[in-house]
Amino acid sequence: MLTIVGGTYLELCREPHSEELYGSGLRAAVALSGNITDIHFHSCVGADKLGIAEFYAEAYRFRASFSEIPKTIAFHYYHPLAPPYVSPREVLDQPKLRLPAIQAEAVLLYGQVEAEVEVTGTYVVYDPQNHIPWKQALSTAKHLALVLNRKEALLLSGLPKDTELAAVGNALLSSEQAAVIIIKNGSQGALVIDHSGTQFIPVFKTTSVWPIGSGDIFSAVFAWQWAVNHVPPAEAARLASLYTAHYCQTKQRPLPVTHPVLEALDSKPPGQLIYLAGPFFTMAERWLINELRDKLLEFGNMVFSPLHDVGAGPPHQVVEPDLNGIRRADVVLAVATGLDAGTLFEIGYARALGKRVVVFAENTTEHDLTMLIGSDCEITSDLSSAVYRASW
Repeated sequence: MLTIVGGTYLELCREPHSEELYGSGLRAAVALSGNITDIHFHSCVGADKLGIAEFYAEAYRFRASFSEIPKTIAFHYYHPLAPPYVSPREVLDQPKLRLPAIQAEAVLLYGQVEAEVEVTGTYVVYDPQNHIPWKQALSTAKHLALVLNRKEALLLSGLPKDTELAAVGNALLSSEQAAVIIIKNGSQGALVIDHSGTQFIPVFKTTSVWPIGSGDIFSAVFAWQWAVNHVPPAEAARLASLYTAHYCQTKQRPLPVTHPVLEALDSKPPGQLIYLAGPFFTMAERWLINELRDKLLEFGNMVFSPLHDVGAGPPHQVVEPDLNGIRRADVVLAVATGLDAGTLFEIGYARALGKRVVVFAENTTEHDLTMLIGSDCEITSDLSSAVYRASW
């Protein structure tokens, strides 16, 4: 049996268009419903979506206890890697709703923007999401696992940003009195830190990446394996990474009963340099280059961008610095939308040098991309997939 406490939220994405009722808690309950026969889910939902949430519980055969709130909270994404906008905004300024206390053997607890709950469990997996440390989360656990991303781990530890993640994990192991700390580091995999040491967990290669909800899936699978099946932490985290990759590629829910088969990626070498190619002649083009550069940097890459590192100018001033950037780069991420002549030249130059090239191309046909496909460029029409694949 697994008790899940977490949000039920609308998730709205503009590019590409997506509109679903999930949130961390409901997604976890649905995802695990094919693998755990007894799930009890606790959440809040607005009267406007209560019927849909109850239908999910009935369709996927898990027990649900919903506390009704005036309106279902929505997270709005411009694209899947963009920070979400939360509505209604006033919910962030209101005192949190206190849910009934919960006592259970195995608990998966997600932080919620609108509610808090006192949990007492033997095995508790805590994914804060709202940046509230465990010691402030009103709850107790005999065996506690914290699942954090790099940003959350640094924030909760209070350590400098350049601190090694293993040291961050060991500090949290002590300060949070946890049995296990997991720190996810985007495209570079994750670390599992417990009292026996630190182990690296790889990411698994996929052809496309849908990142909204991927962290929820990781925590859900880890809770299933560690808190319910009592699988050792490192193996539970490896399975969590594997199932998360499967979800990112397929968006399949519930998760499959048999383990997916995907290729594990080694941790990328430190200091990988990505050359960001693309036109920057209009505000829209510059916005896209800026957005891609920001996301690549957030993923821990170094980025050479002609827009930022060379700028506009006459050919004899800009061409050689740009070509030198390609020569130094480990991989090229190119925006081929519009089939800009300069970008196509950069792609061809990089492939002639044997460089790996990831191409982000919208509104293009296979005929437009014949030379790129034929020269083994990696083509995707999805921004999130382009950033992840360039970062691998």
